[in-house]
Amino acid sequence: MDVASFAGPFLPEILLLGAALLIYLLDVLGVRRNEIVGAIALSGTLLALLFVVADLGFAPLAGLATVPSGQVDALPTGTPLYAFTSLGFVFQGIFLLASFLVTLASMSRPSNERGAPIFYGLLTLATLGMLLVAIASDLIFLLLAIEVTSIATYLLVAYTRKDPRALEAAMKFYIIGALSTTISFFGASLLFGAYGTTNLYAIAAARGTVGFPVLVLLGYGFLIAGLAFKATLVPFHAWAVDVYDGSPTDVTSFLAGGSKKVGIFAFFLVFLAPILYVRTAASGTPFTTGTVALGPVLQLTLSAVAVLTMTLGNILALLQKEMKRMLAYSSISQAGYMLIGIAVGTAPALAGATLQIFAHVFMKGAAFLVVAGVAGLGIGPLIADYKGLGTRKPLIGVSFGLMLLSLAGVPLTIGFVSKFVLFSAAVQAQGYFVWLAVAGLLNSALSVFYYARVLKVMFFDEPAAQPAASGAVLGASEPVLLAAGGLGYGRAAAIALATIVIVVAGVYPQPILGAIQSAAQHFVNVGA
Repeated sequence: MDVASFAGPFLPEILLLGAALLIYLLDVLGVRRNEIVGAIALSGTLLALLFVVADLGFAPLAGLATVPSGQVDALPTGTPLYAFTSLGFVFQGIFLLASFLVTLASMSRPSNERGAPIFYGLLTLATLGMLLVAIASDLIFLLLAIEVTSIATYLLVAYTRKDPRALEAAMKFYIIGALSTTISFFGASLLFGAYGTTNLYAIAAARGTVGFPVLVLLGYGFLIAGLAFKATLVPFHAWAVDVYDGSPTDVTSFLAGGSKKVGIFAFFLVFLAPILYVRTAASGTPFTTGTVALGPVLQLTLSAVAVLTMTLGNILALLQKEMKRMLAYSSISQAGYMLIGIAVGTAPALAGATLQIFAHVFMKGAAFLVVAGVAGLGIGPLIADYKGLGTRKPLIGVSFGLMLLSLAGVPLTIGFVSKFVLFSAAVQAQGYFVWLAVAGLLNSALSVFYYARVLKVMFFDEPAAQPAASGAVLGASEPVLLAAGGLGYGRAAAIALATIVIVVAGVYPQPILGAIQSAAQHFVNVGA
């Protein structure tokens, strides 16, 4: 195999790596203008997205596909570190979209902003790690790819260096991240002891029959705990709110809209196979038999975690007075909805969860971009500070309102479609999964209260005196924004794009939903 045929399938990853290296080279040479390094990061992200969409098989771009169609969704021979799946490409597209929105919005910053090459370089490297996660087929490769993203995001949180709140958030993030990594690798080592391999396809082929079933139960238990930190699942969620609140708000958008999805996809990779294939109870106990009834145990465990996550996240969001903290707790609750897909373990449920993840990029990621933008207009961190925003800045107010309505699951938005598909799949699965759907519906109704409170403040409360643009962004973590309607051209374009996707995909979701449903079905058929 020559270099071209080997490197071709990894062209999106190579493009991102090349963009990051070029940014750092220019930094060394003294070229640090925000527009230049931002344009390089944006170009690399867009080109990578183009090739990923081509690999998904969209007809107009079929000639640009980098992975031969015969290698996609094929059961690999041997124990490779990576494999190409349709669902993996879908998630690569989701990761790149999240990075694209943040990169585009960040180009509204001043030309002479200090640390611009560091920011864009780290953002690109974090996205590179996310793309590697999407093609992982080995536990060790998966965890190492997660660490590529994690290390870059630790540094992103503190890239401003002089903001004490950001430094505190980065330290908390690092400590919790190191703990979760340790727990995850320990769980993987236990599975290696039980199966003699860390390849996900080989583990799936074992169908739960192993010589050391107790190690399997412990290994999956530690992996649930370790990956739950990354995905902000209860009770491993407490770090997220402080980190989201203390981070520069554009970084918060990337954390909520992009990097936390890595943990959710890792759940898909690690737990789908045992849920699908190991459903029958074994005779005896794990101490006396070589078969482990993993499926029902994992489904009950993940179902309980999903209900706890969505319920606690919504209740705590209801109690918040600061916008960023409310959105942070709301983001935690959204992770609970996403987990329903893997708990149910069917192709329709997996498609619903994936569509929810896709929608979350534009709903929650863009919502944090709005918070960053209006902070530059002098609006404070409290929800009460948003009084009259909808009348003073109607375009911003309407966009933010549509994002909140979509998060609440109001019809004619992408948030409604994703929840409808997800909850319908849970009902179709029958059994106690019907109650899982009911819990999701009740939590969606609960979330309406705190989203409606923000809408009331923005559109129905009397506006306060017009604040002078302070040039400071929430948490004093970001510099003055470039002038363009108060937001900057890049940030305004990112918010407008997200708003359009929320509405258009809510009215006509079939192109996106069809691709996701096909990818989910292939993923379930392959089993990893």
